[in-house]
Amino acid sequence: MPATGMTASTDGALQELDRLGIAYKEVEKPDSAAGLQAVMAKASKEGLRVLPLGGGTALGAANLGEQVDIVLDMTGLDSIIRFDPKNLNLSLEAGLNIRAVNDFLAREDRGFFLPLDPLRPEHATIGGTYASNSSGPWRQFYGTVRDLTLGAGALDARGGTVKFGGVTVKNVSGYDLTKFFIGSAGSLCVITRVSCRILPLPDAFSCCEVLLQTGEQAGRLLADIRGSVLVPSALVAAAGHDSREVRVFAAFEGHRKAVERQNRDVSRLGEDLGGSVQVTTGREAMQDRIRTSFNPSIEASNRAVFKIAVPISKGAETLETIRHSAVEHKIECRLSLLGGNGLVHAHFGYEHEADINALAPVLQEKAVRQQGHAVPVQAPLSVCRNWGRRGNAVVDRCVMEPIKQKLDPQGILLPLNR
Repeated sequence: MPATGMTASTDGALQELDRLGIAYKEVEKPDSAAGLQAVMAKASKEGLRVLPLGGGTALGAANLGEQVDIVLDMTGLDSIIRFDPKNLNLSLEAGLNIRAVNDFLAREDRGFFLPLDPLRPEHATIGGTYASNSSGPWRQFYGTVRDLTLGAGALDARGGTVKFGGVTVKNVSGYDLTKFFIGSAGSLCVITRVSCRILPLPDAFSCCEVLLQTGEQAGRLLADIRGSVLVPSALVAAAGHDSREVRVFAAFEGHRKAVERQNRDVSRLGEDLGGSVQVTTGREAMQDRIRTSFNPSIEASNRAVFKIAVPISKGAETLETIRHSAVEHKIECRLSLLGGNGLVHAHFGYEHEADINALAPVLQEKAVRQQGHAVPVQAPLSVCRNWGRRGNAVVDRCVMEPIKQKLDPQGILLPLNR
């Protein structure tokens, strides 16, 4: 089943590689599984280093070197393999972008959706989202890549076919290797297809936006919502370097009357804290508010994104701490906190690479102080290279390295993150 017009452009991704200073000799864009196998077989035979590339929205998740031989443009693999609305599953080739897939699903029958929402979904491919383990505000209710992926297909470094999982919920006996490859970031194999759960579109949609004067008030509102019977499908707090104000966005989906009741409850909670409340209804308007809060605009020409995970109770405090650090370093910032799990996405705009290099260790230190950790999502190569170990040393040694040796004994693909 072809998916015309659903391919994510890699022009921006290649520009990002150039900006990072990563040299490459050639770009290959196969449009079939056979073409992809031929490229991998050639790379294995000649000992060429390969970098799989989708929309380039999460390059910081990979262990990038200064040079590769072949950039493997995956957006030529752009077909829907299988759409099964009765069993609520969908199989896609790796090069399709998330926004276009959801546009396609919304038009089918009564309407469906894939609740994956990585940064810049109009560019992020399904293969890249799986490989980088990217998720966004909708994980509050629908879960992460781990929860929504049923199976995947890939090629190892020699072009051999690798398959794990399936296309139904009960499809695995023994070890489910699907989970091992989530977040592998191009180090174990080249993801060629992904099978996911899909869901029918709800009846009603809304977004309650509460403008509060301080981060402390935002933290209290988030705690009130988490401690109530409310069931938001997304809960985001957004802040910037230019103001102490924090906006809290609570999205609701489902039966119309249930959505209306939850709108009233959040409005009351926000007003009790002295906030001003605006309620937006409709699917497109609601998605636009949540998407904008999670994908803020940055005026500076250079942009870096970091993900900081802290305990839920410390999310609002961390948001305020990072904002202060950005102000001290005179760096533009836009911050979004996923209120249901304590994940902060910090977007920075900077002029000189030295500025973001100075801020990066501060973010790491503040995350550790809050009993959490931080990782780069999109950052200069110098920041990524100096970041230090990202994974667990025992898991790497006992699990990931044996898999790497089996699938990529020559080191054709990217190294494991360490």
